[in-house]
Amino acid sequence: MYSLQKLKGLEPTKTWQRRLPDQYSASAATAQKFYIDLPRDHFIHKIIIAISESSSKAFDPSNLADDIVNIQLVGNGNKYIKDMTGAMCKQVMKLNKEKPATGFYVLYFSDPKIPIAKPLPAWVFTSLQLIIEDNAPASGQYHTVHVTLVESAYQGEDITDWHILIEKYLRWAKFGSNTGWQRYEHERAYEVFGYLYCMDDNGTLSDTVFDKLKLLARTKEKEITIISEVPISVIKAENNAEISVDTLDTGFFALEWVDGFPTHEFTSLYSYLNIPSAGTNVGLRVLERYVL
Repeated sequence: MYSLQKLKGLEPTKTWQRRLPDQYSASAATAQKFYIDLPRDHFIHKIIIAISESSSKAFDPSNLADDIVNIQLVGNGNKYIKDMTGAMCKQVMKLNKEKPATGFYVLYFSDPKIPIAKPLPAWVFTSLQLIIEDNAPASGQYHTVHVTLVESAYQGEDITDWHILIEKYLRWAKFGSNTGWQRYEHERAYEVFGYLYCMDDNGTLSDTVFDKLKLLARTKEKEITIISEVPISVIKAENNAEISVDTLDTGFFALEWVDGFPTHEFTSLYSYLNIPSAGTNVGLRVLERYVL
Protein backbone atom coordinates (compact mmCIF):
# COMPACT_ATOMS: atom_id res chain seq x y z
CA MET A 1 0.00 0.00 0.00
CA TYR A 2 2.86 2.42 0.77
CA SER A 3 4.25 2.39 -2.77
CA LEU A 4 0.77 2.81 -4.26
CA GLN A 5 -0.06 5.72 -1.95
CA LYS A 6 3.20 7.37 -2.97
CA LEU A 7 2.63 6.67 -6.68
CA LYS A 8 -0.92 8.03 -6.82
CA GLY A 9 -0.87 10.50 -3.94
CA LEU A 10 -3.75 8.73 -2.22
CA GLU A 11 -5.20 10.11 1.00
CA PRO A 12 -5.02 7.54 3.82
CA THR A 13 -8.71 7.93 4.72
CA LYS A 14 -9.85 7.50 1.11
CA THR A 15 -8.05 4.31 0.17
CA TRP A 16 -8.36 0.84 1.64
CA GLN A 17 -7.98 -2.91 1.13
CA ARG A 18 -11.13 -5.03 0.89
CA ARG A 19 -11.13 -8.80 1.36
CA LEU A 20 -13.65 -10.79 -0.65
CA PRO A 21 -15.24 -14.07 0.51
CA ASP A 22 -12.90 -17.00 0.01
CA GLN A 23 -13.60 -19.54 -2.73
CA TYR A 24 -12.91 -23.26 -2.27
CA SER A 25 -12.34 -26.28 -4.50
CA ALA A 26 -15.64 -28.08 -5.00
CA SER A 27 -13.91 -31.48 -4.83
CA ALA A 28 -10.56 -32.64 -3.51
CA ALA A 29 -7.74 -33.15 -6.00
CA THR A 30 -9.81 -31.66 -8.84
CA ALA A 31 -8.96 -28.67 -11.04
CA GLN A 32 -11.70 -26.13 -11.64
CA LYS A 33 -12.52 -22.55 -12.56
CA PHE A 34 -13.44 -20.13 -9.78
CA TYR A 35 -15.89 -17.39 -10.76
CA ILE A 36 -15.62 -14.41 -8.40
CA ASP A 37 -17.93 -11.42 -8.77
CA LEU A 38 -16.15 -8.19 -7.85
CA PRO A 39 -17.89 -5.26 -6.14
CA ARG A 40 -18.49 -2.33 -8.49
CA ASP A 41 -18.58 0.80 -6.36
CA HIS A 42 -15.02 2.22 -6.19
CA PHE A 43 -11.77 2.65 -8.09
CA ILE A 44 -9.71 -0.57 -8.16
CA HIS A 45 -5.94 -0.05 -8.15
CA LYS A 46 -4.81 -3.64 -7.63
CA ILE A 47 -6.24 -7.12 -7.29
CA ILE A 48 -4.18 -9.35 -5.02
CA ILE A 49 -4.84 -13.09 -5.32
CA ALA A 50 -3.53 -15.69 -2.88
CA ILE A 51 -4.04 -19.44 -3.17
CA SER A 52 -3.40 -22.09 -0.54
CA GLU A 53 -3.64 -25.88 -0.56
CA SER A 54 -4.71 -27.92 2.44
CA SER A 55 -6.85 -30.85 3.54
CA SER A 56 -9.69 -28.55 4.64
CA LYS A 57 -11.71 -25.81 2.95
CA ALA A 58 -10.03 -22.90 4.68
CA PHE A 59 -7.37 -20.37 3.72
CA ASP A 60 -4.04 -21.57 5.11
CA PRO A 61 -1.28 -18.93 4.84
CA SER A 62 1.30 -21.52 5.87
CA ASN A 63 0.58 -23.65 2.77
CA LEU A 64 0.57 -21.24 -0.15
CA ALA A 65 1.12 -22.69 -3.62
CA ASP A 66 1.85 -21.38 -7.12
CA ASP A 67 -1.10 -23.33 -8.52
CA ILE A 68 -2.95 -20.78 -10.67
CA VAL A 69 -2.96 -21.71 -14.36
CA ASN A 70 -4.98 -18.86 -15.89
CA ILE A 71 -6.42 -15.52 -14.75
CA GLN A 72 -9.10 -13.49 -16.51
CA LEU A 73 -10.96 -10.32 -15.58
CA VAL A 74 -14.12 -9.85 -17.64
CA GLY A 75 -16.42 -6.85 -17.66
CA ASN A 76 -20.02 -6.89 -18.92
CA GLY A 77 -19.72 -10.58 -19.79
CA ASN A 78 -17.49 -10.17 -22.85
CA LYS A 79 -14.89 -7.41 -22.32
CA TYR A 80 -11.59 -9.06 -21.42
CA ILE A 81 -9.62 -6.58 -19.34
CA LYS A 82 -7.04 -9.12 -18.16
CA ASP A 83 -6.32 -12.51 -19.74
CA MET A 84 -3.03 -14.18 -18.84
CA THR A 85 -1.47 -17.28 -17.39
CA GLY A 86 -0.52 -17.39 -13.74
CA ALA A 87 3.14 -17.51 -14.76
CA MET A 88 2.71 -14.38 -16.90
CA CYS A 89 1.22 -12.59 -13.91
CA LYS A 90 4.32 -13.44 -11.88
CA GLN A 91 6.63 -12.06 -14.59
CA VAL A 92 4.72 -8.76 -14.70
CA MET A 93 5.26 -8.46 -10.95
CA LYS A 94 8.99 -8.97 -11.51
CA LEU A 95 9.11 -6.40 -14.32
CA ASN A 96 7.48 -4.00 -11.84
CA LYS A 97 10.33 -4.73 -9.41
CA GLU A 98 8.11 -6.61 -6.97
CA LYS A 99 9.48 -9.97 -5.87
CA PRO A 100 6.59 -12.48 -6.04
CA ALA A 101 5.96 -14.55 -2.94
CA THR A 102 4.81 -18.15 -3.34
CA GLY A 103 1.06 -18.33 -3.85
CA PHE A 104 0.58 -14.60 -4.49
CA TYR A 105 -0.44 -12.94 -7.78
CA VAL A 106 -1.07 -9.23 -8.45
CA LEU A 107 -3.13 -7.63 -11.22
CA TYR A 108 -2.29 -3.95 -11.75
CA PHE A 109 -4.34 -1.00 -12.89
CA SER A 110 -2.27 1.70 -11.20
CA ASP A 111 0.97 0.35 -12.61
CA PRO A 112 4.25 1.69 -11.13
CA LYS A 113 5.92 1.85 -14.57
CA ILE A 114 3.01 3.22 -16.62
CA PRO A 115 2.07 6.70 -15.35
CA ILE A 116 -0.78 7.08 -17.86
CA ALA A 117 -2.57 3.99 -16.45
CA LYS A 118 -5.49 4.87 -14.17
CA PRO A 119 -7.39 2.83 -11.57
CA LEU A 120 -10.37 0.86 -12.85
CA PRO A 121 -13.70 2.68 -12.29
CA ALA A 122 -15.58 -0.48 -11.37
CA TRP A 123 -19.01 1.20 -11.30
CA VAL A 124 -19.08 1.68 -15.09
CA PHE A 125 -19.59 -2.08 -15.57
CA THR A 126 -22.86 -3.96 -15.21
CA SER A 127 -20.82 -7.03 -14.20
CA LEU A 128 -17.16 -7.54 -13.29
CA GLN A 129 -15.98 -11.10 -12.85
CA LEU A 130 -12.60 -12.53 -11.93
CA ILE A 131 -12.12 -16.03 -13.39
CA ILE A 132 -9.30 -18.13 -11.94
CA GLU A 133 -8.34 -21.57 -13.21
CA ASP A 134 -6.17 -23.76 -11.01
CA ASN A 135 -4.37 -27.04 -11.51
CA ALA A 136 -5.48 -30.09 -9.57
CA PRO A 137 -4.52 -30.08 -5.87
CA ALA A 138 -2.76 -33.15 -4.49
CA SER A 139 -4.72 -36.19 -3.36
CA GLY A 140 -7.12 -35.28 -0.55
CA GLN A 141 -6.28 -31.57 -0.83
CA TYR A 142 -8.38 -28.50 -1.63
CA HIS A 143 -7.48 -25.05 -2.92
CA THR A 144 -8.68 -21.88 -1.28
CA VAL A 145 -8.61 -18.68 -3.36
CA HIS A 146 -8.31 -15.52 -1.31
CA VAL A 147 -8.81 -12.16 -3.12
CA THR A 148 -8.08 -8.68 -1.81
CA LEU A 149 -8.95 -5.46 -3.66
CA VAL A 150 -6.92 -2.29 -3.22
CA GLU A 151 -9.45 0.50 -3.75
CA SER A 152 -9.92 4.22 -3.39
CA ALA A 153 -12.88 6.58 -3.32
CA TYR A 154 -14.13 8.53 -6.33
CA GLN A 155 -13.36 12.20 -5.69
CA GLY A 156 -15.00 13.90 -8.64
CA GLU A 157 -12.45 12.91 -11.27
CA ASP A 158 -13.39 13.37 -14.93
CA ILE A 159 -13.20 9.86 -16.37
CA THR A 160 -14.31 10.68 -19.92
CA ASP A 161 -10.70 10.27 -21.16
CA TRP A 162 -9.61 7.66 -18.63
CA HIS A 163 -6.84 5.21 -19.65
CA ILE A 164 -7.19 1.62 -18.41
CA LEU A 165 -4.35 -0.91 -18.52
CA ILE A 166 -5.38 -3.94 -20.60
CA GLU A 167 -3.24 -7.09 -20.40
CA LYS A 168 -3.96 -10.14 -22.51
CA TYR A 169 -2.44 -12.60 -24.93
CA LEU A 170 -4.31 -13.06 -28.18
CA ARG A 171 -3.45 -16.64 -29.07
CA TRP A 172 -1.06 -19.51 -28.54
CA ALA A 173 0.80 -19.74 -31.85
CA LYS A 174 2.15 -23.21 -32.68
CA PHE A 175 4.98 -23.71 -35.17
CA GLY A 176 5.33 -27.49 -35.02
CA SER A 177 8.82 -28.73 -35.96
CA ASN A 178 9.57 -25.72 -38.17
CA THR A 179 12.99 -24.10 -38.24
CA GLY A 180 14.00 -20.59 -39.31
CA TRP A 181 12.04 -17.35 -38.94
CA GLN A 182 8.44 -17.57 -37.70
CA ARG A 183 5.97 -14.69 -37.87
CA TYR A 184 3.66 -13.55 -35.08
CA GLU A 185 1.21 -10.69 -35.79
CA HIS A 186 0.43 -8.22 -33.00
CA GLU A 187 -2.79 -6.40 -32.33
CA ARG A 188 -2.58 -2.69 -33.17
CA ALA A 189 -4.22 -1.13 -30.13
CA TYR A 190 -3.96 2.35 -28.66
CA GLU A 191 -0.52 2.52 -27.03
CA VAL A 192 1.54 -0.51 -26.02
CA PHE A 193 3.82 -0.30 -23.00
CA GLY A 194 5.18 -3.82 -23.11
CA TYR A 195 5.25 -7.24 -24.75
CA LEU A 196 5.93 -10.25 -22.53
CA TYR A 197 6.99 -13.21 -24.68
CA CYS A 198 6.36 -16.76 -23.45
CA MET A 199 8.24 -19.50 -25.35
CA ASP A 200 7.69 -23.25 -25.10
CA ASP A 201 8.17 -26.56 -26.84
CA ASN A 202 5.15 -28.84 -26.59
CA GLY A 203 4.00 -26.90 -23.52
CA THR A 204 7.36 -26.98 -21.70
CA LEU A 205 8.78 -23.48 -21.19
CA SER A 206 12.19 -22.95 -22.78
CA ASP A 207 14.76 -20.18 -23.21
CA THR A 208 16.35 -21.79 -26.26
CA VAL A 209 13.57 -22.77 -28.70
CA PHE A 210 13.96 -19.32 -30.28
CA ASP A 211 17.32 -17.57 -30.47
CA LYS A 212 16.76 -14.21 -32.23
CA LEU A 213 14.03 -11.57 -32.48
CA LYS A 214 13.01 -9.05 -35.13
CA LEU A 215 10.18 -6.55 -34.61
CA LEU A 216 8.97 -4.91 -37.82
CA ALA A 217 6.28 -2.27 -38.30
CA ARG A 218 4.83 -1.10 -41.60
CA THR A 219 2.83 1.93 -42.68
CA LYS A 220 1.41 2.63 -46.12
CA GLU A 221 4.64 4.45 -46.96
CA LYS A 222 7.49 2.57 -45.28
CA GLU A 223 8.84 -0.28 -43.15
CA ILE A 224 10.36 0.43 -39.73
CA THR A 225 12.73 -1.98 -37.96
CA ILE A 226 12.26 -1.72 -34.18
CA ILE A 227 14.39 -4.76 -33.24
CA SER A 228 16.91 -6.16 -35.74
CA GLU A 229 17.91 -9.81 -35.20
CA VAL A 230 18.88 -9.26 -31.57
CA PRO A 231 19.69 -12.45 -29.62
CA ILE A 232 16.90 -13.24 -27.17
CA SER A 233 19.52 -14.08 -24.54
CA VAL A 234 20.73 -10.46 -24.74
CA ILE A 235 17.20 -9.06 -24.31
CA LYS A 236 16.55 -11.34 -21.34
CA ALA A 237 19.87 -10.38 -19.72
CA GLU A 238 18.86 -6.74 -20.09
CA ASN A 239 15.47 -7.49 -18.50
CA ASN A 240 17.10 -9.19 -15.52
CA ALA A 241 19.64 -6.40 -15.05
CA GLU A 242 16.87 -3.82 -14.91
CA ILE A 243 14.69 -5.91 -12.59
CA SER A 244 17.68 -6.43 -10.24
CA VAL A 245 15.54 -7.84 -7.38
CA ASP A 246 14.79 -11.08 -9.26
CA THR A 247 15.08 -12.74 -12.67
CA LEU A 248 12.45 -13.74 -15.21
CA ASP A 249 11.47 -17.40 -15.24
CA THR A 250 12.57 -19.81 -17.95
CA GLY A 251 10.73 -19.16 -21.21
CA PHE A 252 10.08 -15.45 -20.68
CA PHE A 253 11.55 -12.19 -21.95
CA ALA A 254 10.09 -8.72 -22.42
CA LEU A 255 10.14 -5.52 -24.45
CA GLU A 256 9.05 -2.32 -22.71
CA TRP A 257 8.50 1.29 -23.79
CA VAL A 258 8.54 3.97 -21.10
CA ASP A 259 6.34 6.42 -23.03
CA GLY A 260 4.33 3.83 -24.92
CA PHE A 261 4.69 2.44 -28.44
CA PRO A 262 2.01 3.89 -30.78
CA THR A 263 1.01 0.69 -32.56
CA HIS A 264 -2.18 2.26 -33.89
CA GLU A 265 -0.04 4.29 -36.31
CA PHE A 266 0.96 1.16 -38.27
CA THR A 267 -0.85 -0.89 -40.87
CA SER A 268 0.90 -4.05 -39.65
CA LEU A 269 3.18 -5.06 -36.79
CA TYR A 270 5.02 -8.38 -36.61
CA SER A 271 7.47 -10.17 -34.36
CA TYR A 272 9.74 -12.61 -36.18
CA LEU A 273 11.45 -15.21 -34.00
CA ASN A 274 14.07 -17.63 -35.28
CA ILE A 275 13.97 -21.36 -34.42
CA PRO A 276 17.59 -22.58 -34.64
CA SER A 277 16.79 -26.30 -34.50
CA ALA A 278 13.55 -28.25 -34.75
CA GLY A 279 11.52 -28.90 -31.63
CA THR A 280 8.47 -31.10 -31.12
CA ASN A 281 5.87 -28.33 -31.36
CA VAL A 282 7.36 -24.91 -30.65
CA GLY A 283 4.86 -22.42 -29.22
CA LEU A 284 4.67 -18.69 -28.56
CA ARG A 285 2.33 -16.50 -26.54
CA VAL A 286 2.76 -12.74 -26.19
CA LEU A 287 1.11 -10.84 -23.37
CA GLU A 288 0.32 -7.38 -24.71
CA ARG A 289 0.19 -4.57 -22.14
CA TYR A 290 -1.58 -1.50 -23.48
CA VAL A 291 -3.90 1.28 -22.42
CA LEU A 292 -7.35 2.03 -23.79
